[in-house]
Amino acid sequence: MSTSPSAHLVAYVQRLIQETFEVSEAEAKDRAAGFVALAEGLGTPGTAAEMDWLYRVRKDLGRTLKWRSETVKLEFETAQKQAVKAYELLIDPNKGGGWISI
Repeated sequence: MSTSPSAHLVAYVQRLIQETFEVSEAEAKDRAAGFVALAEGLGTPGTAAEMDWLYRVRKDLGRTLKWRSETVKLEFETAQKQAVKAYELLIDPNKGGGWISI
């Protein structure tokens, strides 16, 4: 009997959750299964497998679970702030950005 692609994806997401947050194996598995089911329901198993799961896990669970590493948490929060700032510069010409036309 072979393991389904979804089972492999759930195991991968579970590992990301356990490596990032202080959670039990059972809780990580339940959360991973929920994430994968939602992603497959909104798309396909193929698109679910292509998601940036590290980002999704950190973004969705980072506000509610205890991080294993404060350094990783701060790096993630800084990267999020930089991404928002870059986006704002692209869409708001008053902030020094604006769409560039060629």
